[in-house]
Amino acid sequence: YKMLVDEGMIDELGNPTQRAIDEGLIEVAGNDPIERFKAENPLVAHIPDEHFKVQGNQVLMDCYAVRVAATTILNDPTAPQEQKENAQSLLDEVNSLDHNEWH
Repeated sequence: YKMLVDEGMIDELGNPTQRAIDEGLIEVAGNDPIERFKAENPLVAHIPDEHFKVQGNQVLMDCYAVRVAATTILNDPTAPQEQKENAQSLLDEVNSLDHNEWH
């Protein structure tokens, strides 16, 4: 998150900056639910689409994607303690599940 703010891609609220849009640093999501989900959640934007699926109106992530997102938060020295605790809890839960499940 901090890296994206420092690079001027998003503001402190997580929204893309006008500069990022004008310079083509980000893409505005279209109608693809996975593309839109990744645009709204930059933490998972780099994870390949194969780790996401749409079920009903929800975008689900497989265990790999959840693990990557949680680990990224845990390794971020600027992440708030509450966010790190939630990430650790989620990581513990995912590690105890069947790794073929979607969340």
